[in-house]
Amino acid sequence: MLVIQCQEGKKKAFGMLVNQWNSSVVKQAYWYCKDGSAAKDIAQETWASVVKGLGRLHDPTKFAVWLNRIIYHKSADWIRRQQKARGINQRDVENELYPRQSDQGDNNKIEVMLSLIKTLPDDQRNILTLFYLKEYNVNEIAEILSIPKGTVKSRLFTAREHLKQELKLK
Repeated sequence: MLVIQCQEGKKKAFGMLVNQWNSSVVKQAYWYCKDGSAAKDIAQETWASVVKGLGRLHDPTKFAVWLNRIIYHKSADWIRRQQKARGINQRDVENELYPRQSDQGDNNKIEVMLSLIKTLPDDQRNILTLFYLKEYNVNEIAEILSIPKGTVKSRLFTAREHLKQELKLK
C-alpha cells in the first residue's frame, strides 16, 4: 500500500500517492471554496500537511478519511481568511454563492433539489454531500469534520427534514 511505503520514507511512493489523489483533493477543495486557483492552493497546503503528518497516521486504511479532513479544514481556513479580508459575514457569502432561485415553474426535480440544497447552512450541506455524494458513513463524516457522531446524525436529519418541508411547498 502506498501510504505504508510513504510512511517508510519512500519518496517515489509519495509521488505516486499525489498522482493518485491530487485531482480528488483539488475537486474537493473547489467544492468548498468555489475558486479554481484557491482550490489548487488549498491542495498544495493539504499535501504539505500530509507530508508533515503522515507518520502519525496509525491506520493507513483511514487515509481517505484523514485526507478529506485535512482538505475540509484547509478549505474552511481559506474561507475564513477571505471573509475576514473582505469584512463579509457568512450569510452574505452564502447569498452571493447560492442565491435563492425564483420559482419559474421549473419542474426539473434535480434542479429544484440542488437549488434547495444550496439554501442549507454550510454544516448541513457539507454533511449531505459527504453522505450522499461521497458515500461516507456517519463515523467517517464525524472523523472528517471533527464533530461527534450524534451531531452528524442530527444535522443529517435536520437537513433532510428541511428539504422535505421545502419540497412540499414547491
